[in-house]
Amino acid sequence: MTLLKTYLMSGLALTVATLAATQAQETIALVVGKGTNLENLSTAELQKLFRCEKSKAPDGSKVTIVMRDAGSPEREAVLASVLKMGESEYLKHILLATFTGAVQAAPKALSSGGAVKQFVSSTPGGLGYIKTSELDDTVKVVRIDGKSPTEADYPVKSAK
Repeated sequence: MTLLKTYLMSGLALTVATLAATQAQETIALVVGKGTNLENLSTAELQKLFRCEKSKAPDGSKVTIVMRDAGSPEREAVLASVLKMGESEYLKHILLATFTGAVQAAPKALSSGGAVKQFVSSTPGGLGYIKTSELDDTVKVVRIDGKSPTEADYPVKSAK
C-alpha cells in the first residue's frame, strides 16, 4: 500500500510541476480581427504602436491598441520583451505623451484574454495580445519580424 501511495504522490507531483512549467512558459500572441489585412509587424513598428507614437499600420490603416490590465503576466511580457520597459516606465511614457498632446489617450486596458479577443474581433484595426492557449477562430495571429508564436525566436517571450 505504501508503494502505491508513493507512486501516486510522485505522479501527482510530476503532473503539477509539468502544468506549472507549461503555464510559466506560455507564449503571447499578437492578434487582430479575422477580417484585418495586417499579417506581420516589425519589432520597431510594434514598439511605435504600443508606445502610441504611431497609430497606423504599414499599409496606412488605423490601428487601435488594446492591452491587458496592469499587473497581468501578459502585459508584463509585452512590456519587457517588446517595449523594453516596466510598468512604471510605460505609465510615465504614456502620461507624458498625453500631457504634451502627442497622444489623445492611453491604450484601452482589458481584464481578460476573452475581452481582448472580443475587442479586436469587433473593432476595425483592433490590435492586442493574448496567451496562445486562448487563440481561437475569432482572431488572427500577427507575425512579428516574420515569426509566429510557435517559433523559438519569437520576440515576445512568455507569460508567467
